[in-house]
Parts: sequence; C-alpha cells; structure tokens
Amino acid sequence: MKTNRYYCFPDIHGCSDVLKDALSFVYKNNPDGGKIIFLGDYIDRGPDNLGTIRTVMNPPENWEFITLMGNHEQMFLESYFQKEKFFNRSAAKDIAGFKQNEFVLYDDIHSKIPEDIIEWMSNLKYFHIEDRNVFAHAFYDDRSTPENQNLDMCIWRRLVDSERYWNERQGLYLTHGHTPREHGPVKALDRVNLDTGAVYYGRYVVAEYQKDIQGPVAFHEFFTDK
Repeated sequence: MKTNRYYCFPDIHGCSDVLKDALSFVYKNNPDGGKIIFLGDYIDRGPDNLGTIRTVMNPPENWEFITLMGNHEQMFLESYFQKEKFFNRSAAKDIAGFKQNEFVLYDDIHSKIPEDIIEWMSNLKYFHIEDRNVFAHAFYDDRSTPENQNLDMCIWRRLVDSERYWNERQGLYLTHGHTPREHGPVKALDRVNLDTGAVYYGRYVVAEYQKDIQGPVAFHEFFTDK
C-alpha cells in the first residue's frame, strides 16, 4: 500500500547529482512508491541539464512525478520556437548533446534538441493543487479560479521573504521556489519558499507532506559537491 506521504522538489538547475541523492532518499523511505511534485527550473546554470531532464521525465515504477513549469523552461521554449539565442548557451548545448568545448552555431543547437524533450517541456503544468496545498514555481493567485490564473505570474512573481500569502477565498497553502535563499526554506504566513539555491550555495532541501495536512511536515537537506 502506498504511503500517505508525498514530496516536493524545488529548483534543480542542472544539479543532477544532488537530485539523485534526494531521490534515492525518498525511494528508500517509500519502497512501495509514491508521488513527487517538482517546482520547475530543471535547467540552466548547473553542470548536467540533460541528465536532470531525463531523470525527471522518467519516474520509476510505482512513482508519480508531477512536473511544473519554471521560468527557465518557458525561456528555453521561447528561444527554441523563435529560433533565438538561449538564456544559457551551455545548458542548451548540453541538452542538444554537444560537449562544452565543441564549437557549434545556434542553428546546430536548435536542430539537435530532442523532440521528446520539447514535447515534455511544452506540456508542463503551471500549478498543482493537492488537498488544500497548492504548488507553483513562483505564485498562485488564491483570489482567482484555476482557469483564470495569470500563468506568467505563476512562474515569474517574486514575493518578499516576510510577505504573507493571501488565501481567504480558496484557503490554500502555497509552496513555491523561484527565489533562492541560502538559509531557506523561508516560511511566511500560509506559504513556504523551498528554493535554497543549490546551484549557488550547494544545498538542496526537499519538503515532505502528509495527506490532509496543510504545509510541509518535514524538510530533508542534501548537499552538492560545490
């Protein structure tokens, strides 16, 4: 029987090693499977963007991965479809299968990016509601219905660390990332920012949730080789 626990993984930014460490911990403690919600920003800045994407795209048996859109995925898709420069050229080269010391043109990068990655990325969700918890990369407007959300706000809005989450209508608790904080997670009233800036500070924190309970019940931290 699957556990009533589920987990939330924040911004990864190509740090596949610490992602795998966190996943190994979760798998070990939930041998019958379960659910993980990913908050987006899988790519850019870190060393292994392709490995990160492939890991998140392919959950093991008995595991459900809910993958959300981050602003870096949105920027990547816009650059891909508009044939423009990528925000992080090294990440785009990695995803396209090139080595960093190879000289390639942007046209070469665009042409070699796997179609299944583009399809997967194009279908990422902007938010996810689980019980009375809502998960988004950056924000979810509790005053608007799911159908009327401003999707740019869901992946771009930045909240001040002490700023409360206004949730009088739907009564949801917000879990988000997007704003890296070295000493996070940062809690405010009715929300938590999980982004501890693994790619900058070498520390990655995963939140654990319990069915029918608002907000995380535990945090688990992991460290990169940074």
